[in-house]
Amino acid sequence: MLVLLRRTLLTAGAAVLLPLALSAQASLSDADYLALGRKYFDWFIAAEADSLLAHMSPEAREASGGVDGVNRAVTDFITRAGLESELVEERMTRRRGNPQYWREARYTTFVDEPLVFRWVFNDKGEILGIGMGPKSRSPAPDSTAAGS
Repeated sequence: MLVLLRRTLLTAGAAVLLPLALSAQASLSDADYLALGRKYFDWFIAAEADSLLAHMSPEAREASGGVDGVNRAVTDFITRAGLESELVEERMTRRRGNPQYWREARYTTFVDEPLVFRWVFNDKGEILGIGMGPKSRSPAPDSTAAGS
């Protein structure tokens, strides 16, 4: 009888706790991704390569070239673009189904048109990829993207 009561209590406990555990793993909201995008952009501009690498997927980390690769990307971007002079638009979109932080801004050296800086995330908020370039050459977000 005691064994049956124990099993019943364990089953009831699991029935209550399982939904709580699953809700704790809920995917991030667009506001969460936007905040991550801003933070990661700030880290990028400040050449905080270690911080960025710690928040990349294993595949993105390997493709980045490590600290040296991230630092080269920062140097190249700042050399070509200059400093951000005006934030035109910041939003969340989707690219190939993944959340994408989209930052469109004007810069002091590259003055022909706004540049777009993009982070593509997985559902855990890890960086899957990065994109940066003139707005006219930026790949379009998914057609069903929120905010596009």
